Amino acid sequence: MAVIEDARSRSQVNASRPTTPPPAPVPAAAHTASASPPSAPPVADLSYIPGPRTTLAPEDTVKGADYPNVEQPEPPKWYNDIPHGTLQKSPRPLPEVDEHLNKIISGIKNCINAVGRKTAPSPADFEKINDGIHRAFFLDLTATTIRKRRLLHNDTGLPRVFCSTLSDGVEYPWYLKEDAAELYIKWWSRDTDPGLFRGIRLGRPKNVRLGREATVDKFLPNYTGRRHGDFHGNGPLRNGQWWPSQLCAMRDGAHNATVAGICGDSIGAFSCVMSGGSYPNIDRGEEVWYYGTESEDSTRPTDSTQYMINSSRSHEPVRLLRASKMTTEGSNDFRPAEGLRYDGVYEVVGYEIKNVAKQVHLFHLVRLPGQTPIRSSGPGVRPTPEELEALAKIKIEKKYLA
Repeated sequence: MAVIEDARSRSQVNASRPTTPPPAPVPAAAHTASASPPSAPPVADLSYIPGPRTTLAPEDTVKGADYPNVEQPEPPKWYNDIPHGTLQKSPRPLPEVDEHLNKIISGIKNCINAVGRKTAPSPADFEKINDGIHRAFFLDLTATTIRKRRLLHNDTGLPRVFCSTLSDGVEYPWYLKEDAAELYIKWWSRDTDPGLFRGIRLGRPKNVRLGREATVDKFLPNYTGRRHGDFHGNGPLRNGQWWPSQLCAMRDGAHNATVAGICGDSIGAFSCVMSGGSYPNIDRGEEVWYYGTESEDSTRPTDSTQYMINSSRSHEPVRLLRASKMTTEGSNDFRPAEGLRYDGVYEVVGYEIKNVAKQVHLFHLVRLPGQTPIRSSGPGVRPTPEELEALAKIKIEKKYLA
């Protein structure tokens, strides 16, 4: 008989909410796990994307542990400390770089001017800012260029978009605010490397013809930009933030392990990844039924499972990442087209022991209110076309690694 524990004994819990998962609403023939990923948006031409950096300018040394308070943004010390003479002598950015930075700067200015004229900002200006931000993640620029173009200034830069107290009454789309804040946090930390796999040495694919074994991706030994994910809540992460691999998510502090699906401590889980596994999870977007791991000891759960049990008691929020290769019961409209996407924080509201001998627990997670929507479709979908194109280019290059 299954053992059930309701982690929410509080009076405000909706009594009608099921503690066991509903049946998947799919035909019997399709009940096995995985549906095809959502169709990707049209891919943008990003032929200008630079290759990975091998060296960084001194002013671009990243400080991974630092990140700003986006509710009350202030330019970082390194930004303010760049001498005026250095700014004057710095070369003009390449035209393809300047073009996309100008989309952000001029788009913000146009929106502010429109509100000043008591008219609604043009959707075309929102789209221009959106396009500029998405491409800016992949621009080969320096910290000096960011400072020279005043992109972290509160009066002219990215804070105008994501910070409501600085927006001058402009109602930017929610997904535009999220991405502007993500780019701001990256640049604020002096991370100007445009590579998806920055800080990581890519492994080689197996080549039978050459008698070569595969090697795995791993962190570069001298990389200083890694954040650690041993915290509860969002931290510096933004809803919809995307990575091409779990190692990249680990680099940015979204998760704390390269393989394990659950990370945490005695208080509760920091994060969990919905990926492939022996048991198909159930994904309803705002509600998820997520399996812990099998234990070899029938008297106690694994450490990973225990982290989730702890969360059910402490009510600490758990970061949830969805992977493109996740297996779920029935169809799934929330799977990213590639890689892993951060979909915000959830609360573990209960669990059920499905297999006592193997200590397999099924956890019920509910997405906390007040967050922006899951970015699985629509104009705010992640990964963006630019991210997909950059990953496609890297996949081709990886085939020819020496």
